[in-house]
Amino acid sequence: MKKSLLIVTPRYPYPVIGGDRIRIYYICKALSQHFQISLLSLCETREEMVSPLPEDGVFSSIERIYYPKWRSWINAFLAIPTRSPLQVAYYGSSLLARRIKALSTQHDGVFLHLVRLGEMTRHLKIPKFLEMTDAISLNYRRVTRLNENKSNLLSYIYRLEEPRLRRYEKSIVNDFDHTFLVSDVDRLYLFKEDERKLEKTSAITNGVDFDRSQYEFSAAGKDLVFIGNMSTLPNIDAVKYMANEILPRVRKKHPSTSLRVIGRIGPRERSELMHLKHVHIIGEVDSVADAARGAGAGVCPMRLGAGIQNKLLEYMALGLPAVSTTIGLEGLYAQPGVALEVADDPASFARHLIQMLSDRSRAEAMALAARRYVEHNHSWQSVTAPMVEIIKERLLSDRTP
Repeated sequence: MKKSLLIVTPRYPYPVIGGDRIRIYYICKALSQHFQISLLSLCETREEMVSPLPEDGVFSSIERIYYPKWRSWINAFLAIPTRSPLQVAYYGSSLLARRIKALSTQHDGVFLHLVRLGEMTRHLKIPKFLEMTDAISLNYRRVTRLNENKSNLLSYIYRLEEPRLRRYEKSIVNDFDHTFLVSDVDRLYLFKEDERKLEKTSAITNGVDFDRSQYEFSAAGKDLVFIGNMSTLPNIDAVKYMANEILPRVRKKHPSTSLRVIGRIGPRERSELMHLKHVHIIGEVDSVADAARGAGAGVCPMRLGAGIQNKLLEYMALGLPAVSTTIGLEGLYAQPGVALEVADDPASFARHLIQMLSDRSRAEAMALAARRYVEHNHSWQSVTAPMVEIIKERLLSDRTP
């Protein structure tokens, strides 16, 4: 009989769109091949609560708990004078905590998605695993540095949150049997000085669903593509940076080139980006491959963020030659100059794009090398295998009655 795992997520993983949802969904899909898994998830909207349950066979049961944003914001505000990270307070649902405690007695282990729910599971007496994904404090540190001369409310919040969150991320792993992050960059940022914590953590990279990401290089492609959830500050900053400092340089050589922005976007973010010249906000789509079809290159001009940029993996799988910053490439081992180009200043970034759009034979060679890289290194089955083995070994060795 299969061992059972309770999967707990702060966001409902359906529809499977966006970096964090894609990662937890495919991890759960891999886990379902070896364990009986059930899902307990917060939902931000009433629509998520009543959406049809998936028929993909991943979860044996799904329980959803409505937790509106207004409640999250109140909790975060009340946490400001404390030492608790606002991230943790934001998701502090007492109903979720009670359901975790009750359901944990019916499962052999608990698998928690993201550090923000750590308080609700850290004291359970059964095997428990934390899928931290990113070192969020690393992203906040970069935001603080980029905005060190600004004195607005958002900058204040990031400066307040970064040290709290870093302390929390470094300590929470003590209360879990094993913790998973998306890259060694994040893992070493938090734990490089603590050998015991390094032994309790693993880097599990992201994968690609090759059935959804068919290779299709466009010899005539001229547009540029940016894929990402536009509710996040790193992606908003990257699009503005691209539109204001890089795209005008590209258009001097290729005046018909524009930027397609593909991914979830709210009304406020859409309004914020609508004024950008030669930028087309496509938004959330059923098929990223369809929305990106015919483009000439993918861009990853990240100046903020942590973890792995799924957008780069998607470009490589789809046949879009890509240009990235060094931060955007963190956690991946694709070879610059072969599978993609890397540049950290606007002039160099634009120069690589101009060359890609001008020399399509060279661009195609790079796209093919990139596709080979993701096929060899980023299939979901292969990247999740070490995680499955770690969890399997712990559950099979557990003697808790």
